[in-house]
Amino acid sequence: MACAITSGYTIDCRENIGGLQAVFLAEFGNITAVAEVSGLVTGLTKATGKRFYKFEVPRATANTSSNATASEENGSVFYTHQVVFPLNKRDSTTANIVRTLAKNKLVAVTLDMDGNYRMYGEGNGLYLATTESGSGTAAGDRNGYNITLTGVEKDDFLQVSASVGAALETAG
Repeated sequence: MACAITSGYTIDCRENIGGLQAVFLAEFGNITAVAEVSGLVTGLTKATGKRFYKFEVPRATANTSSNATASEENGSVFYTHQVVFPLNKRDSTTANIVRTLAKNKLVAVTLDMDGNYRMYGEGNGLYLATTESGSGTAAGDRNGYNITLTGVEKDDFLQVSASVGAALETAG
């Protein structure tokens, strides 16, 4: 049975803008249910007392990707999710945050510069893949961390409704 193509794509108004405003992270196991319809998260249940934590990012420093890999021979398709963002400080508090992220399986929701929320790692979670930590060389260089979270998912990222996005930091 062929998979039905149900719509095409038309170039619309130029309203997009790249980049992220913030990254919200929660432990994968503390997300108990995600209600999703056609790629849009319409509801999100968190374990009692648990929430997403907001990581603010400086303008033009953070990005996400969700790239499909397909095998005609094997009949498989999967998506590699990636969330990359900086932490502009190298102190003991920030180092402890990085160590905690490294030990966790995570779900990320980003608030993009276009005002849309997007979820990564919903099905299998994200793991800290790499960090870059350094002092920089010149006075204007980053003295901090660059965090890369990655995961492999059956599906592309999910769009998150504005109402669900607005309640991410509220405890479940």
